[in-house]
Amino acid sequence: MRKKTVWILTMTALCLVLYTIVASRVKIGNTIIFGGNEGAFIHTDSMDFADNNVTPTPEPTEDIWPKLTTKDFEDNTYLQIVNNNNLLSSAYEPEVSKIERTRYMMYSTEYMPYLDAFLDAIEEAGFDYFIAGAYRSYSYQAHVYNSKASQIAYEMAGGKQVDYTDPIYQEAAEKAKSITAPAGASEHQLGLCVDILDKNRSRLVYEDMNQELFAWLDAHCAEYGFIKRYPTRKLLLTGWDEPWHYRYVGREAAAFIMEQGLCYEEFYAHYFPDFEY
Repeated sequence: MRKKTVWILTMTALCLVLYTIVASRVKIGNTIIFGGNEGAFIHTDSMDFADNNVTPTPEPTEDIWPKLTTKDFEDNTYLQIVNNNNLLSSAYEPEVSKIERTRYMMYSTEYMPYLDAFLDAIEEAGFDYFIAGAYRSYSYQAHVYNSKASQIAYEMAGGKQVDYTDPIYQEAAEKAKSITAPAGASEHQLGLCVDILDKNRSRLVYEDMNQELFAWLDAHCAEYGFIKRYPTRKLLLTGWDEPWHYRYVGREAAAFIMEQGLCYEEFYAHYFPDFEY
C-alpha cells in the first residue's frame, strides 16, 4: 500500500512539472507579437504562429504609412535590410569614424551626428550606458562566425579538430547561424548600429540590466532616427533576440516603426510584398 501511495505521489508530481513546462511555453509563445497596432495592418501569412484569443487587426481604410518608394530603399543605405537572405558584399566598406565616447568603436561618418545627438540625450537624461558593439567589417564578422562554427564542430566531434569539408563542420556551421550572423549577414557591417548596455553588461542578461534606461531608449530613440531593431517579442520574425541593439533608419521611418510596434522586417515587407521573413 505504501509503495502504491509513493507511486501515485510521484506520478502526480511529474504531471505537475509537465504542466508547468507546457504552460510556460504557451505563455512565451503568446508574447510573440505579429503585426503592429492601430492602423498598421501587417500580413504574416508566412508564419505558423496563431493565437485564437487575439482579434485580428482590421485592414485600415486610410494609408498611414510613410510615403516611401522602392527607389528610396535602393538609394538610401540607412533603409537597407540585412539578414541571412539579404547579404552585404565583402566589398561593402562604409566610411567610419571613432565614436568619441568609446576607446575604439567605429560608426558611419555620415550618420555620426545622429548617433552623437542620441548619446547626448541619454546622458542628459541621467543614464549611464556602455556601447558594446558598433561597426564590424566583413572580415571581422567572418572571423567571429567561423570561430563559433569551429568551436561547435570541435565539441560535436568529441574534442577533435575537423576540416571544414567534414559533414560535422557543415552541421556545426548551420547551428552557428543561430548564434552569430555569417559574414555579410550582420547589420553591424552597415555602420549604422550600436549595442547599448548598462553597467551589468558582462552578463548579457537583459532582465538584469537597468530597465529604466531601456524604457527611455525605446520611448526616445525614434526622435534621433533609431529603432529597437531586435525586440524579444519579434523573435520569430527577425530571428534574433537582442533588445539592446539600436539601428538608425531615419526619423520618419523610426517614428512610424516605434509608434506602431513593428519590427523592421514588417516595415520593409509593406514596401516589398515579395519579401520573405
